[in-house]
Amino acid sequence: MDVIIVGAGPAGCRTAEIVAKKGYEVLVLEEHPRIGKPTQCTGLVSKNIGKIPKEIVVNKIKRARFCCGNGFFEIESKQKMILLDREKYDVWLAEKAKKAGVKFKLSTRFLGFENGKVLTNKEKIETKILVGADGPNSSVAKAVGIELPKNLLFALQVNVNSKFDSDLVELWFGKDIAPGSFAWVVPENEKVARVGLLTEKNPNFYLENFLKKRFGKIEIKNKTGDFLRYGIIKKSVSNRVLLVGDAACQIKPFSGGGLVYNKISSEIAGKAIVKSLEENDFSEEFLLENYEKKWKEKLFWPIMRGLAFKWIFSKISKQTIFSLVKNFGITNFASFLDVDFLQK
Repeated sequence: MDVIIVGAGPAGCRTAEIVAKKGYEVLVLEEHPRIGKPTQCTGLVSKNIGKIPKEIVVNKIKRARFCCGNGFFEIESKQKMILLDREKYDVWLAEKAKKAGVKFKLSTRFLGFENGKVLTNKEKIETKILVGADGPNSSVAKAVGIELPKNLLFALQVNVNSKFDSDLVELWFGKDIAPGSFAWVVPENEKVARVGLLTEKNPNFYLENFLKKRFGKIEIKNKTGDFLRYGIIKKSVSNRVLLVGDAACQIKPFSGGGLVYNKISSEIAGKAIVKSLEENDFSEEFLLENYEKKWKEKLFWPIMRGLAFKWIFSKISKQTIFSLVKNFGITNFASFLDVDFLQK
């Protein structure tokens, strides 16, 4: 096998498709029995995600309300945000990869990598390059000794039935709402919304409090949880190995958004892998130059800005937030929130 990719999420499938289109053998290993399950993010993205089939789009949203304490302010985006059906989105990317010639093995767990051989719960497979697209607790990173940032955020989301403005996202801020990040209400339509939060601790406690504050007593469905790892990874490559997507912390530190950053980094990863195979050079030095250096040229400063804003935001009060809005304007303030809402 030329390339084995661990993880059939967006980053893994995009990387696989790019390499397979050049005629190389690519195998994707996925530990779950179904692609797209479990769903792991809200799925609200800007048009920078690229062209999406209509059947995957759940809603398009133009306005965002920023709630701080007992007050709020609103912005309107020049381009509508897109709310995805995340399961269908992942399946669509996997189908595109399959059409390019990528093979998939589901219910297959990565266990280790040694002497060019990948060990799974079913067999050993030889490969020239191994890609870890296996999320924030990457088993590939651990297997080859790549150190991951220690910063964590915990995500929790539910579906709620109520009355909503289908064109309005709510973003709630405050240490009493979600320490270290924020909570959201993202409508699928006028009757159903995805409600959740990112927090540095006790996600169940804070989500329960937020639901009471926002809705009172209400029934919830489809509770899902996950964690995110954020920050600048010191090194995302090793000999014959590279990490991509959430495994390489290619996410926004404040909002936790990863789909747009994953798209950027997986395209760079795919091109680097093709070049590596063409030149028969799988060394760490080659991958540093052709993959890590290039993705960090695109994402290092955006991630650093997100880290800086996250630190500042954790120190200021709700009253200070309104002072910033008053002094710098809603648009300038919102652009620093790192939630993609103002991307054109």
